[in-house]
Amino acid sequence: MVKKFSLEFKQQSVDFLLTNAHLSISELANHLGVGKSTLDKWVRQLAPTKPVEVN
Repeated sequence: MVKKFSLEFKQQSVDFLLTNAHLSISELANHLGVGKSTLDKWVRQLAPTKPVEVN
């Protein structure tokens, strides 16, 4: 069975992970009841990225 999570839940999860550097992705994923690779994918999709400088 496939679980579906709202964009809001995904964003809150990523924000929480980024503001709590002492937690590993595995720890937070386990706490949220999602797979480590799923949470990692959310981070790659939703985490703010550094702007690229163009010279």
